[in-house]
Amino acid sequence: MIPPINYHSSSIFQDELNSIFTKSWIFVGLKLEFEGLCHAGRRVGKHELVIQFDSEGLPHAFRNVCSHRSSRLCKEGIHTGAIRCPYHGWVYDRLGTPVGIPIKEAFPEVVAHPNNFKLHEVTCELAGQFIFARIASTGESLREYLGDEYDFLIKCSNSFNSIEDSFEANIDANWKIIIENSLEGYHVPAVHNKTFMQADGMGKSNDAPIFCFDNKHSHLIHAADKDWIRRFAKVEKQIGQWPWRFEYYTHHLIFPNLTITSFMGYSFHIQIFQAEAFNKTKIRSQTIGVNFEGMTQVGKKMIEQIYKDGHNFTRQVFIEDSEICKEIQAGISQASNPQIFGIGLEDRVKHFHQVYTPLQEY
Repeated sequence: MIPPINYHSSSIFQDELNSIFTKSWIFVGLKLEFEGLCHAGRRVGKHELVIQFDSEGLPHAFRNVCSHRSSRLCKEGIHTGAIRCPYHGWVYDRLGTPVGIPIKEAFPEVVAHPNNFKLHEVTCELAGQFIFARIASTGESLREYLGDEYDFLIKCSNSFNSIEDSFEANIDANWKIIIENSLEGYHVPAVHNKTFMQADGMGKSNDAPIFCFDNKHSHLIHAADKDWIRRFAKVEKQIGQWPWRFEYYTHHLIFPNLTITSFMGYSFHIQIFQAEAFNKTKIRSQTIGVNFEGMTQVGKKMIEQIYKDGHNFTRQVFIEDSEICKEIQAGISQASNPQIFGIGLEDRVKHFHQVYTPLQEY
């Protein structure tokens, strides 16, 4: 299991960046974010990347470094237009080739052989709408890495329509603490007694959720409340049909730092936990709306309210989790004994430890 020091050691944190976050496939965005000519600054471990799509609809990831004098090309986030260096104005096309050079006669070799001066590209692939990048030049394909989660991402992507809500925030806690917190519901009665425990539609029975494990990844399925489903069915015809309807809540972890959740498939919540320091993590959160057919005007207002309630719920849960994760960070920084796992309660946390340990030591 992961020893306490791994949560508060800056040197071990650097080891993680050089091992786990270099060799793993890391989620860097959704295809639907890239409309028209644009690019995005993203961080993968300690590496800064620029992501953009070519004319064939394929993603490319480049190191965020200008070929000319090594300036950073852009800050994190989505930027419209072509990649343009802020230092001397060099412009790059969709394949990372310099195509706009001020006073180009001063650079005859670049003008004659522009492909020799392309941006440094790293491996980047799609799984439906999900864009992943891998810093390491060799390793298993994205499909091999994802295993059964590949099909899950494809099925999710077939539903996606729009980004309905998004936010970024920092938590003063190690990235592993925040992920582990997301993997178990044992803390819910104590931490979320006024939010999650009262979530409309969530199963209130004592039936345990189903845990599923696939190589590095895991997910759970928790059945929806049957009485709520019967009541919802009476108004569901107003909302219409959506591509993937299921009667449960599901939470997926794609190792190391991507989670995807959904209740009934009428929206999806995506979170990436970006390791900033041994005691700081940046959260990027997005709620994705899906396609509906046969929706009435009444149904439109209903789904708008459902989405609004979902956004408020997500933010409140985030605040509560942020506070408890800071307390865990404070405690584990003084701990010497290993953690204890409840049988059947924290199996996904235990699995995360089992996946993490050999990769961190690699």
